Amino acid sequence: MFKIAVIGTGYVGLVAGTCFAETGNDVTCVDINEEKVKQLSEGKITIFEPGLEVLFRRNLREGRLRFTTQLAEAVHPAELVFLALPTPPGEDGSADLKHVLDVAHELGKLIHSYKIIVNKSTVPVGTAEMVRSAIATHAKCEFDVVSNPEFLREGVAVEDFLKPERIVIGSSSARAIEIMRQLYEPFVRQGNPILVMDERSAELTKYAANAMLALRISFMNEISNICDRVGANVDAIRRGIGTDSRIGKQFLYAGIGYGGSCFPKDVKALIKTAEAYGYDFKIMKSVELVNEAQKRILIEKIEKHFGGSANVKGKKICTLGTFVQAQYGRHS
Repeated sequence: MFKIAVIGTGYVGLVAGTCFAETGNDVTCVDINEEKVKQLSEGKITIFEPGLEVLFRRNLREGRLRFTTQLAEAVHPAELVFLALPTPPGEDGSADLKHVLDVAHELGKLIHSYKIIVNKSTVPVGTAEMVRSAIATHAKCEFDVVSNPEFLREGVAVEDFLKPERIVIGSSSARAIEIMRQLYEPFVRQGNPILVMDERSAELTKYAANAMLALRISFMNEISNICDRVGANVDAIRRGIGTDSRIGKQFLYAGIGYGGSCFPKDVKALIKTAEAYGYDFKIMKSVELVNEAQKRILIEKIEKHFGGSANVKGKKICTLGTFVQAQYGRHS
């Protein structure tokens, strides 16, 4: 079993820390929010995710899971330090690495023995090298930086973490790779793969996965718009193509476009990464344009149904299966 520090107690950090503790590791989670750390230490979970609270309270009670605001307290005894920090989109859509790099500089000042620093955050290509450089500015000991992207779905994050379809480890260090394999071995006993690759490939894998899913959603929304014009049934078409094993059934539902905390920012970040390296990522730009246009199509259909926007104002509109805030000032 390992001593682990998890920096950040947001969605990814809290799920990761709890699940690592569930397999017997000694986990200390760090957050700068004193009130949040106090609540977590008292057994008051700060996010809702099915199945998480039971594991959280059990491991807190049994002493395998702790919370602190002191970075040094978590890092000094740790063998692995996971960075689960926010990487919000900047004004231009690129990922903001301020939190990640600020912590990397602090880690460089704190570490005095070999440690593995693991990027769990969704970060653009080259971040592992930037983190390594930031730590090396201050560190006087050996360390490794590993890219280990998460693939958690809201609503089934605990199951995704405990029984992952795959684990991606990005590293060029045989020592770090072996330790990461040992850490994740309890999670892949059913035979799902641990995929080892270089750091840049691992970083890009996360963006590529989310971009592909966003592409499927936008594609089906385009098919749905054609269906409206030709009198076809998009749900029947979804079933017709989803049974093709080359395509599969998931992410083929037409709707008002993708949203959430990951797809929009990851698509933008991937486009910006391509631009930074001189490549015009036309497909993903089109995916983004389709998604933005799709949000307006529902409004257009509502206006058409009621005979113009003037007739819609003041009406209460209920939508099933999603939440929409329309331009008319009403919520579903």
